[in-house]
Amino acid sequence: MPAVRKTLSSALIWASIFTWIVVVGRLVVHRQNAYATFDFDLGIHDQSLWLLAHGKWFNTVCGLPVFGHHAMFMYYFLVPFVWLGGGPNLWNMFQVIALASAAYPVFLIARHRLKSEFSALAFGVAWLLLPTTAYLAWETFHPETMAMPFLLMGYHYATSRPEGIGKHVTRHNVITIVWIAVAMLWKEDIALAVMGLGILLMFRKRFRFGAILFGSAALYFLIIAVWFVPHLAGDFSAYGALYGNLGTTPTEVVKTSLRHPSLFIDRLDQNNAIAYAGRITSPLAFLSLLAPLTLLMGLPQYFINILTTADFTWAMMYHYQAIPNVAAIAAAIEGAAFLQRRSRSLGRLGVLGVVVCAYIAANSWGLLPFGAKYNTGYWPHGTRDNSGWEAALDRVGPNDVVSAHYAFVPHASQREIIYTFPNPWIKTNFLNDDSKFVSPSKVKWLVVKDGTLGQEPQDLLNELVARGEYGEAQTVEGITSYKRLIP
Repeated sequence: MPAVRKTLSSALIWASIFTWIVVVGRLVVHRQNAYATFDFDLGIHDQSLWLLAHGKWFNTVCGLPVFGHHAMFMYYFLVPFVWLGGGPNLWNMFQVIALASAAYPVFLIARHRLKSEFSALAFGVAWLLLPTTAYLAWETFHPETMAMPFLLMGYHYATSRPEGIGKHVTRHNVITIVWIAVAMLWKEDIALAVMGLGILLMFRKRFRFGAILFGSAALYFLIIAVWFVPHLAGDFSAYGALYGNLGTTPTEVVKTSLRHPSLFIDRLDQNNAIAYAGRITSPLAFLSLLAPLTLLMGLPQYFINILTTADFTWAMMYHYQAIPNVAAIAAAIEGAAFLQRRSRSLGRLGVLGVVVCAYIAANSWGLLPFGAKYNTGYWPHGTRDNSGWEAALDRVGPNDVVSAHYAFVPHASQREIIYTFPNPWIKTNFLNDDSKFVSPSKVKWLVVKDGTLGQEPQDLLNELVARGEYGEAQTVEGITSYKRLIP
């Protein structure tokens, strides 16, 4: 009978994963095909992959070298897919698969800690129900999201080491390191979560292995995040301007917070840090709060998010929540185990609470088909007239330099130079200095959505057309493309 239950629970979790992939994958692909994705960030990642596949380095969508944006070394794993013709829809589907398959390590962690097939299945399904899981798919491809299943598998192996010593334990530790190393190679920030995992293991009397993980992750973060990425970027940071008077680098933010704790506390109060923590843990019935050591995995990213002056870093629909949610689900399982050690009935009640709260959250602010936000504009349902976008795309050659509307960029980003209009004439959402722009005279095509430009970009466009630099305008369904007439 136990074997039957084990087989049945495994079959059910994989059936749930497959269903989630089909449902959400279809929505994400339709969103891309409907020209409802953006330059920041899908255009950035797609161009980065194309550049690496062609031995090039400078991303013109964001204005930084590929690894000066983030250290996304696992991109080399995706490069062969570029050679085979892969593009945004493929990257988005990889991410959907990664998000859904993360339910399996959640299932394994819960099975190990709670010794119950039902509880394991409940936590795996709860992961798929969490609103942020679907929002991360909706937001399209991001490296930290791709890292989630690998980090969770690393956590599973790190916290489920077999008893004793010898080859069995050594092999288990090696597997742990491999999972964690792959996770860190997706993005440098993952090292902060691994440092938290190292501390957790040290408290669990696995001091040597925990210290190895902590030290290795700390060294990797210092070399890659603190030196390598800023060095490649030429001291231009993708996020330096987001922290206001706390500083422009991680080191400055830490120093300012220690020297002037009132500034640190004021920022937490202004951004309602407690409510942010509640949004992360409430869909898991607040069980995560019963395992504070496990939450250390997500604590650095929590502060990185909540200390900015930009509310999107603590909004639950964006990639900034990837690691906090990994920590929250692992901590919720540990919280359920804490209750179960006190009373088996209490543990079961906690697991039931997680499923109920995850469903309520999915229903009240989620993007799944039964969620309240499903029909509110996040997903572009139904048939859309994309003829204007397609007509513009048909005019643009594969190697032409383009400056275009942000929704057009992810469909034309597989080239060496593409900008979001009004770049390169007027700097906007370009994280480096103006010297990194090519001469505007090299921009062959402009693609704009009529009526959406601000005053300054519209004045610029009118001037370029009036001077005769651009003409042969083609307008289809409100999308206008202009060709450069003067070389």
